[in-house]
Amino acid sequence: MKIIDNLRQNLSMVEGENILRRYFVMNGFDGALTAFGIILGSWIAGATDPTILIIAGMSASFAMGISGFWIAYLTESAERTKEQKELEEQMVTDLKNTKISKANRWVALITAFVDGISPLIFSLIAIVPFLFVLGTPVANMQSAMTIAYIISTCLVVVEVTILGLFLGAVSGKNKIIYALKILPAAIILAGLTFLLEFVVGNH
Repeated sequence: MKIIDNLRQNLSMVEGENILRRYFVMNGFDGALTAFGIILGSWIAGATDPTILIIAGMSASFAMGISGFWIAYLTESAERTKEQKELEEQMVTDLKNTKISKANRWVALITAFVDGISPLIFSLIAIVPFLFVLGTPVANMQSAMTIAYIISTCLVVVEVTILGLFLGAVSGKNKIIYALKILPAAIILAGLTFLLEFVVGNH
């Protein structure tokens, strides 16, 4: 498609593809771990109301998405403007309304979109199992929530593993090694959450 080809050309012109990959991985990882923190904290606290967890999870997801889009657009726009001015000084020419200025605008917008949508998607996927618990009879609620907690935890592990494999593919090195390098972050988060429960629960 012509639109996609134009976007690729704009990205290549200002080396935007590398930036998009970084934003996608970093913010997707943030989204997955943030959701995991909410899920694990609710599980340890014994929360059995899926509505509360869904609202908390979705609110956090929207917050990360909006925050990511907003700050990424402002930051990238500022950086692109700065780089363009420096290039203008070096070339002693005005680059406004040129292919470079157009590419900079597009890259700032696309980067902001990826920065916002990446954590939103990864965090929302993690809380999907709890949507299926809605409407469950009270007598079966606890067991249904336990299953949802387990599935959500597995989803987070799958998400961060995929990100690790993706990084391995980008680097051209062993994908499994990168996946194993990224998983400890989720383990550390789980450990800190259990430690928090132990400290708070004994006061």
